[in-house]
Amino acid sequence: MKILKHWIRTPLLASICIAAMVSNANEEDVKELVATMMGSDNQVVNVKAAEIEGFFEVLTQDLTILYVSDDLRWVIIGELVEAIHDPELQFVRLGEQTRNAVRERQLNAIDETDVIAFAPPFEKPKAVVHVFTDTTCGYCQKLHAELPEYHGKGIEIRYLAYPRAGIGSEPYKQMAAAWCSDNPHVAITQLKRGGTLEETECNNPVAGQYRLGQFMGLRGTPLLVLSNGKTVGGYVNAEELETILQDEGLL
Repeated sequence: MKILKHWIRTPLLASICIAAMVSNANEEDVKELVATMMGSDNQVVNVKAAEIEGFFEVLTQDLTILYVSDDLRWVIIGELVEAIHDPELQFVRLGEQTRNAVRERQLNAIDETDVIAFAPPFEKPKAVVHVFTDTTCGYCQKLHAELPEYHGKGIEIRYLAYPRAGIGSEPYKQMAAAWCSDNPHVAITQLKRGGTLEETECNNPVAGQYRLGQFMGLRGTPLLVLSNGKTVGGYVNAEELETILQDEGLL
């Protein structure tokens, strides 16, 4: 019996009828269709040719994956999974690969001066992990206290701000003060140990990083983002993170 190579797991199959069917639609046509369907507040982030012939793959701002036929007749919302027989059966979520690629581009666009980086003190880091953090988060505090263990594995931790209470909240103001400090490393350590800082105003990236965390699908802190765009939700200790990085070929 022949096994199909491609299959679709999807919660919704939707067809959209339009007055004049379009053949060989371009990216702008696809964006317009998706905006009409999903709403203008959920912008299209990425459009590319899909792995299945005759379809575009679309990623929206809330990380929804859609597949749109090139005649704009069919829209599939959900994950496309490829079954690879090489030689053992493996399943690859193609939509998640797209999300990872977009997150990787976002990471590469971050100015290094906008992160608070804790690198291994005596060697060049073997891997870099960005961590969305909230200084009032217990597991974020635990991760920070264990920085020497991550450094022992050759892992540099780069903090991005994500005050869970939102922009303008007291944690937001405290994290902004840390980023504005003359010594951000000391300041954020003080906050993670339960201390407070005098509120300081400056041009800081906290609000932008908060919005970036939302875009990356953050549901809680800490959120770890590997250099290939893959996310790891929640606290993981140094040994677990080392294994994850090795499995991804990043360490």
